[in-house]
Amino acid sequence: MKMKDQEAAIQTAFQDYYPEGFAHCFGCGRLNERGLHVRSYWLDEAAGEAVAWFTPSSEHTGGYPGFVYGGLIAALLDCHGNGTAAAAGYAYRGRPLGSLPALRFVTAHLSLDYLRPTPMGCPLELRARVAEISERKVRLELSLRAEGVETVRAEMVCVLLREASGK
Repeated sequence: MKMKDQEAAIQTAFQDYYPEGFAHCFGCGRLNERGLHVRSYWLDEAAGEAVAWFTPSSEHTGGYPGFVYGGLIAALLDCHGNGTAAAAGYAYRGRPLGSLPALRFVTAHLSLDYLRPTPMGCPLELRARVAEISERKVRLELSLRAEGVETVRAEMVCVLLREASGK
């Protein structure tokens, strides 16, 4: 693990700041016992770069044995992207993560390019980079790597929910 990756691993995940009402997502909700528990961290906040890791289990295989189900990959990138958008939204406003009212973003657009099959049996590294941010929208560039090889590249647009108390 690289030094920056090690530093990210000891931070509090973006998703851990979500208010209780927003903490039940199947992909990233800390209160969803059966969820995937995606956890995203700043790798380089000034550059708007975030990272998450996920190790698929045997049930996460796709139609071709030994490779990850494409729908799971989309869900992982979706949750990592929205978590990164929320963290970027707080930074854009100069507010600490978790301050109220909560900033919650939802997916307006997600486009994935599956570059090659993603193998099972190894940790997957999810990356997000804020490409553009405004008051209500965050555009992200995302990627997924397995064993250092990029297998998926994605673009995402997240929009801010108008009211997000999450109580």
